[in-house]
Amino acid sequence: MRSDVRLTRSPAIAGALALFSLLSLAGCATPPSGIPTAQSIRGLKPSGKVTMTQAFVAGTGVGSGTLTFEGRTYSFTLIGSLIGLGALSTLQASGEVYKLKDVSQFSSAYIQGTGSLAITTTATGELWLENRNGVIMRLTAKQAGLTFSSGRYEIFIELTK
Repeated sequence: MRSDVRLTRSPAIAGALALFSLLSLAGCATPPSGIPTAQSIRGLKPSGKVTMTQAFVAGTGVGSGTLTFEGRTYSFTLIGSLIGLGALSTLQASGEVYKLKDVSQFSSAYIQGTGSLAITTTATGELWLENRNGVIMRLTAKQAGLTFSSGRYEIFIELTK
């Protein structure tokens, strides 16, 4: 018995494959193991400022933002994953960047985690992110929508050209 399998080419399938490819690449960049806190930046001056917007569907989020560093503004894109059942929500965040010595240290995998389970509808709070280069972001974030999270969040940020 012979079965012919045909792949249908469509923008939706191409988009889904591109998203999964980018997520797998994001996993290749190892995020730090620890979660930053106020102690991590005590006594330091901010290196720059950042704003970002992200939309989540299921466990995946995509978005964009800007980094202001040494008087210049840089645009970036981001892809994130929320560990848990997922979300149908948006996130807007802004704040300071610490320990950024060169703009090339910014593009990387970042991790955040509170370690606590959460079901959230609308919330405002702090979001701490750190990458493997030691760059830390302390953000004030506003979420709208529904999120089921285990308290762990990972994103991959890439500066756009």
